[in-house]
Amino acid sequence: METMTRLNRTLVALFVLLTAAVFTRFASAQSAYRSVKTVHFNVKYQRDVSEEDANKVSEYLQDDYKYLSEKLGLDLKKPLEVRIYDTPGKFLSETKLKQSWRAGIYHREVLHLQPVAALVARELLEQTLSYELAKALLEQSSRMGCPGWLLESFAVYHSGEMANLSAPYNVRISNFSDLDQDIQEYPIPPQRNDVHFILGQTMKFFIETYGEAQAFRVFKAFNGTTGLEDVFKKTFKEEFSTIEQKWVNHIASQTSTFRK
Repeated sequence: METMTRLNRTLVALFVLLTAAVFTRFASAQSAYRSVKTVHFNVKYQRDVSEEDANKVSEYLQDDYKYLSEKLGLDLKKPLEVRIYDTPGKFLSETKLKQSWRAGIYHREVLHLQPVAALVARELLEQTLSYELAKALLEQSSRMGCPGWLLESFAVYHSGEMANLSAPYNVRISNFSDLDQDIQEYPIPPQRNDVHFILGQTMKFFIETYGEAQAFRVFKAFNGTTGLEDVFKKTFKEEFSTIEQKWVNHIASQTSTFRK
């Protein structure tokens, strides 16, 4: 009986120690971040990130969100968490990325961002925030059937990244579905830059051919039951095959040595 009592006391002591260790680790992780909160965003930033930089991110996101929400007719269902890291190494560790070519990434309902000062110096801050915010806002359309290539096309176009991209050579593309394959096959530059050029030109095609209102309205048209071809036919008032062929011709006109 006495042995059992000592054993129980030992187990209780171990439980208390483990609980304290877990709580301490959790509290330490939480205290590593300060935060700036708005109606739509919770911007968390590490200790070596200035409050000024955090506010800069928060204010830009708030302005860009207002624009996107009005244009797309979509809203965030809950405040978006943003984490600003004070070193590229911490960004890579938390996002599990192997290379730091991405200035930010939206993943699992969190927008992760590299050190702001470095992004400002490289003139990448606004472009990165616009790109990742577009992906975050359109995630609900993705869940309703919007294909990844269409989502990425809008994100590239909205970010303004096209101004820094050159037309690729030897483009071989004949179906919208080819874009999803290219996104998967070429995840890093320089090939990724070529993919983004085609994606940006794709959204440009929809805007120039059918008007901005129709091109942006398509994202809200996905409802989880209607397929892509029917969504396009209803939104753009043309057969899917006709739309696709017009797009192929547009890409041909914007790239070098195009071959089907």
